[in-house]
Amino acid sequence: METIIINGTARTELGKKATRALRAAGNVPCNLYSNEGNVNFFAPVSQFKKLIYSSDFKVAQVEVDGKTYKAIVKEIQFEPVKDTLNHLDFQALEAGKPVKVSLPLKLVGTPKGAAVGGKLQQTMKRLNVLAAPEALRESIELNVEDVDLGGIKRVKDIVLNGMELLHSPSIPVARMDVPRAAKEAAAEAAKAGKK
Repeated sequence: METIIINGTARTELGKKATRALRAAGNVPCNLYSNEGNVNFFAPVSQFKKLIYSSDFKVAQVEVDGKTYKAIVKEIQFEPVKDTLNHLDFQALEAGKPVKVSLPLKLVGTPKGAAVGGKLQQTMKRLNVLAAPEALRESIELNVEDVDLGGIKRVKDIVLNGMELLHSPSIPVARMDVPRAAKEAAAEAAKAGKK
């Protein structure tokens, strides 16, 4: 799992005026929440690009005043008109203490149904999980090789070690659509069988 290093500077002045000045200088104000207390800091917007503008799950290594924190992004705020990064909240990771995160779901393998013209549709791109920091990974993989025409993979088909899925087990995550030609052939066969 990739770790992005954020070199932050402690914020001594808080409030709207100081925050506006930080943003005008190309910085992003941030809060880091931990059991040791909250840390207010800022860093240049360029340091967050690999962390924010990616579909992969990444961990941040935040360095402020000589202290280093492993953390995850909890909340992102964008400026509503310009869509620029406005503010970030981080949650410090502590060994053995579970955190809620959203991980990308990656489908692995070539489904059986694809050989006869079926098209695999992924209905969920990300999954919410509860996991201790040591169990976190970049993504969740689901093998779809056994999915035939009309087949469905659900949340209950995903097996995870050390992570708890926070979705109903019956929710579909992928399905194999039956091609129109196969539907028409089945309809014709059904008609022929009735005669």
